[in-house]
Amino acid sequence: MNNRYYEPFDNNTNNEGGQTPAYRTELQQTAYTQNAGYAPHQRRYANPYNASHEPKGRKKKTKKSAGFVAGTVAACVMMSGVAGFGGSYLFSKMNAPANNTSAVQVNKASTDNNSVSNMSVQQTDKSTNQIVSEVADSVVEITVEVVQSNPFYGESVAQGAGSGVIISEDGYILTNNHVIDGASKITVALRSGESYDATLIGTDPDVDIALVKIEASGLSAAPIGDSSAIKAGDKSVIIGNPLGTLGGSVTEGIISAVDRTLDIDGKTMHLMQTDAAVNPGNSGGGMFNGQGELAGIVVAKSADSTVDNIGFVIPINNALEILGDLKQYGYVRGKASTGMAYSEGSDQSYEQYLFGMSGNTSGGVYVASVKTGSNAEKAGFQVGDRVLAVDGKEITTFSDLKSVISEHSVGDTLSFELERNGRTGTLQLTLEEYSPSDAA
Repeated sequence: MNNRYYEPFDNNTNNEGGQTPAYRTELQQTAYTQNAGYAPHQRRYANPYNASHEPKGRKKKTKKSAGFVAGTVAACVMMSGVAGFGGSYLFSKMNAPANNTSAVQVNKASTDNNSVSNMSVQQTDKSTNQIVSEVADSVVEITVEVVQSNPFYGESVAQGAGSGVIISEDGYILTNNHVIDGASKITVALRSGESYDATLIGTDPDVDIALVKIEASGLSAAPIGDSSAIKAGDKSVIIGNPLGTLGGSVTEGIISAVDRTLDIDGKTMHLMQTDAAVNPGNSGGGMFNGQGELAGIVVAKSADSTVDNIGFVIPINNALEILGDLKQYGYVRGKASTGMAYSEGSDQSYEQYLFGMSGNTSGGVYVASVKTGSNAEKAGFQVGDRVLAVDGKEITTFSDLKSVISEHSVGDTLSFELERNGRTGTLQLTLEEYSPSDAA
């Protein structure tokens, strides 16, 4: 970043890049999307126009190192001959009101304090058999259809599978965002064998949680526990749909750790770790505590072939914090947006294909699209701009950019140092609030 010569950009310069092409996976580049979709073999478009923030009322936690992080994959699965998912979708800094659950009536577990007088009572864990008999009907199988585009072969439909947990008798179901991301059709199968078309109500890629609904009543909803009460060594029972074909599978173990901070693809998340077996297809399924209460939503496992029994779970309290916003708005409000999508790449042919120009041949982070009418468009950002630094911090990966943006709020103005057609310059950008329409 030293000794650069800066020139002002001409905001009227023709946008040579045009629209972002619909397919770019054959070129082995990594792009990032807010809805961080499917594995590297599928299209993974540039970032969401958003970068999230820490939940209100929650202290920001110091990131811990974790040597196994690079070997983590999201535990959902593709079928129809398509390889298993390989991406990870883990980051949780968000800006959502706490206890935002009023819009959906969940079956919150409770205890009778009047039955205990001046003494502490340790509850005895239920047997795994008893837990399964009580809650197995609340766990569902989810299958999705995803339309994939290829400039050489046209469009094709791939199928994916995961799991979900019923949280209300009238059909609201929690699952992972990455399970349903990009789906043109979502189907839910109950343990009884009944099948329903599902509607996507809301989603939050930061927490990797999605809320879907089926038109049914009298369903068996999972009793909701308190993940903040979980301790290392506590019982862990996971029910899900491993491999996309083994619905209702049960695995048992203990909580290995209650707060693992993982950083993958620029996304940071605080997860519980369990040694209960987790496999592709378990994504979105339930982890139940020793009392048979839903304590978390399964999200990932270790992908290292030398590692066994390391699975990760989203604490249920994290999902409850955003549940109201998902139900009412379809997304979590208050997140900052740059109004742009980005691509990270270094292959010359890739950059020429993506931007239609020969100037971008270096590695780094590039603007892949600019939202019409956004502050970014008004400021003069263009497709193909390479992001060199933001607020003086060098940007070489999308993770770098995500980290800087996540430290700011809606209304903050940042200085972007850019390279365009061999020239360098700076543009000022005021962050705006993200909404799902940004993804268009």
